[in-house]
Amino acid sequence: MILSFLGWYLLISLVGAVALPLTLHVFSGLTDRGYALTRIFGLLLWGYVFWLLASLRVLQNDRGGILLALGLIALASVLFVRRSGLRDILHWLQQAKTQILTVEILFFMAFAGWAVVRAADPAALGTEKPMELAFINAILRSPLFPPHDPWLSGYAISYYYFGYVMAAMLAKMTAVSGAVAFNLASALWFALTATGAYGILFNLLCKIRGGEPGGGRPISRLAASFWGLFAPLFVLIVSNLEGFLEVLHARGFFWKSSADGTLISPFWQWLDIQELVRPPTPPFGFIPERSSGIWWWRASRVLQDYDLAGQGREIIDEFPFFSYLLGDLHPHVLAMPFVLLVIGLALNTYLRGLGESPIVAKGFFHATRDWLNGRPFEWTAVGVGGILRKWEIWLTGLVLGSLAFLNTWDFPIYVGLFCVVLVFLRYQKEGWSMRRAGELVELAAIFAVMGVILYLPFYLGFSSQVGGVIPSLAFFTRGVHFWVMFGPLLLPVVLWLAWLGVRHRHKIHGRSGLVFAAGTLFGLWLVSYLLGWLALSMPVWGNMLLMGNPGPLLQKLGQAMLLIGGQFYGVQGSADAGWIITASLEKRLLNSGTWLTLLVLLAAIWCFLGLFRARLTEDSVIKEDVRSNNPDAFVLLIFLVGVGLVLVPEFLYLRDQFGWRMNTIFKFYFQTWILWALVAAYASVTLWVRLKSFWRMGFAVVWSVILLAGLVYPFFGLRMKGMAMAGELTLDSAAYLERYSPEEMEAIRFLQGAPPGVVVEAVGGSYSSFGRVSMLSGDPAVLGWPGHESQWRGGAAEMGSREEDVRTLYRTSDWDEAKTILERYNIRYIYIGSQEHSAYRVNEVKFVGFLQPVFKNNGVVIYENPSALPLEE
Repeated sequence: MILSFLGWYLLISLVGAVALPLTLHVFSGLTDRGYALTRIFGLLLWGYVFWLLASLRVLQNDRGGILLALGLIALASVLFVRRSGLRDILHWLQQAKTQILTVEILFFMAFAGWAVVRAADPAALGTEKPMELAFINAILRSPLFPPHDPWLSGYAISYYYFGYVMAAMLAKMTAVSGAVAFNLASALWFALTATGAYGILFNLLCKIRGGEPGGGRPISRLAASFWGLFAPLFVLIVSNLEGFLEVLHARGFFWKSSADGTLISPFWQWLDIQELVRPPTPPFGFIPERSSGIWWWRASRVLQDYDLAGQGREIIDEFPFFSYLLGDLHPHVLAMPFVLLVIGLALNTYLRGLGESPIVAKGFFHATRDWLNGRPFEWTAVGVGGILRKWEIWLTGLVLGSLAFLNTWDFPIYVGLFCVVLVFLRYQKEGWSMRRAGELVELAAIFAVMGVILYLPFYLGFSSQVGGVIPSLAFFTRGVHFWVMFGPLLLPVVLWLAWLGVRHRHKIHGRSGLVFAAGTLFGLWLVSYLLGWLALSMPVWGNMLLMGNPGPLLQKLGQAMLLIGGQFYGVQGSADAGWIITASLEKRLLNSGTWLTLLVLLAAIWCFLGLFRARLTEDSVIKEDVRSNNPDAFVLLIFLVGVGLVLVPEFLYLRDQFGWRMNTIFKFYFQTWILWALVAAYASVTLWVRLKSFWRMGFAVVWSVILLAGLVYPFFGLRMKGMAMAGELTLDSAAYLERYSPEEMEAIRFLQGAPPGVVVEAVGGSYSSFGRVSMLSGDPAVLGWPGHESQWRGGAAEMGSREEDVRTLYRTSDWDEAKTILERYNIRYIYIGSQEHSAYRVNEVKFVGFLQPVFKNNGVVIYENPSALPLEE
């Protein structure tokens, strides 16, 4: 365990060191020149170069190919050192010793600390851990790229798998098994996220200056090195208030006995968080425990949607600490460090754009310099050859585009954030007009196209389950649930906004902010109900199209309208269109907490952003430049994006196989947490430093109370992990199988050492132990989890009759029928263990007569089909 950890620590540190000259150049607008981001940046560049060249079949998926990719990054760094001079880098390293030491200590402590947490509960069991481990092992096992799908032989992975490629690269270079890499990756990503968040807050704090807007004394680099630790605290550790509510519930607060002796509570019924509505079991105590379920799971299901018939719909509202505590290595977790890298890149761009003179001094990418200085933004004038020579532009597209490959939902979010920053720089010089909106769309389109081009091999093999936008009529977030979810982050931010409002009460124009916020909410409301009316009208139009004798096209269109309209009615919980409109509107007006909160926040943000526009004379000379005083405007921008992410799902959500807001809330709220956590950390430091003694004491009390409430969940969550530890600490996520079924583990080890090939095993449902052989061996199975394959590919067409064919293969007594199935799927290994015997009445005689067992012990037998083709063919 220790050697594996040290191997990963040394390797990722080497990657950061190799990429350091590039990092110092690209992030030159930051005080630390991106040092806190260098491991993330280096890992991204290394992973991209290897994946691209392996996908183009230039490199093999082996150590030599991975090492060569790192060598190319090193070569680029050497060229930069020769260009800028080694003396400059050494001088900066000498000047930044304190901050470098802080980053290194934080990284090591976070990496080692979370490795211990994972070692206490390492098993890749339950939820989607088997899927994630299957991806890592499939990538390790694939001779060529794109890597094969572990649960659908003959196909490549149809999922955003870039994070698993990086984990597999680290595993292969350090000779660590996929099962150990699974937990090391969780710890490493935790540490990368910690240093990334720290770096962003450190650089924000170092740019604070005295004067307006904001006022107060500047923060020294030494002080910022300490205060910067608030960012990883808020991003990774602070949790929602459900853990605090669990303690109150376990202690019996707000419960009272009725006449018949049963416990009742109007408060908990009103709160309506599942399981907390049930009475606690005596004896009461302060430790959250209950017999009816896992208490810590409920924090990720605070929100609850109901259709108009009162039928509940599960909503996922994970936050970072829950995700890491759960231990899933899901794409939303794997994308976290790279999301922070994009935010850091946006901050670097913003600070460069605030250079003394001109607005972009040396600056932001050459092709956008004229645009930021007020001259037309004409890419066509640059020409194709000119664009190709602007490597900084392509590097920005590479960083932004990586998010689609890491966690596709994040790509449009952070392209939007980056472009909002660029447009805001233009607004600071020229003010607001509808041209800004056009420029925002233009920039977003440019970076989106670049991101797709740079990751084209991924898109060629990717299918998405997203199928459009659905208006959210019946579903919305109750105000109390919203504050339980985001309270620990919002309270410091609201206090900071109030402080800004008091300081600038004579400069802000509240009416303009209120008009903007009200107009935005009304526009979203109008769009939602117009789309809702269209959806409710589809059955009528569909029937009209099907009247008489329509042609094939009209018939198909009419049937599609009937299907979509019927599904929409079903989700709403009523078949009465008029009642759906009126009842949903009434529910929203009676439960106005969330949209009123967002209305106030949106109005405040818009008012304060107006403070950061330069005041110009009649001849466009800057009269009062307030832009370079402090980074408050950037913090307000990322807070604004977060508000947008929680506001949109109140009215619209993305259509997928589930049919309601579950995934949209999950993906949007998770990114909101990251953005708002950074804002909360910045707001907390600002108020701690700038408030005067009396007000600081009051703030300290309020802040400490809400912070402690947000730390209740991680405290008891980590306590639960320690109590659940079975045996000695280990990072091997497959150790459970060795302990409970050593015969199966022995068989899987045989497959790991045998030549790669398609394996057939029992097929079963998602979130189960089915697919275990392909998960641990890395060999592709004929079929693994059918439900997940359907999600990944947007349907079941590729699976065809595989599930039934696997059943037939195990149960038939006819060798010819079995042979046909073996040939159809190029099956090399037939695995027969306890789960196969339980799932099917296995008829093994046919295999005994025509195939030789290549492995056999007391619990498992594996037959090999000698006619199967090698996997790479």
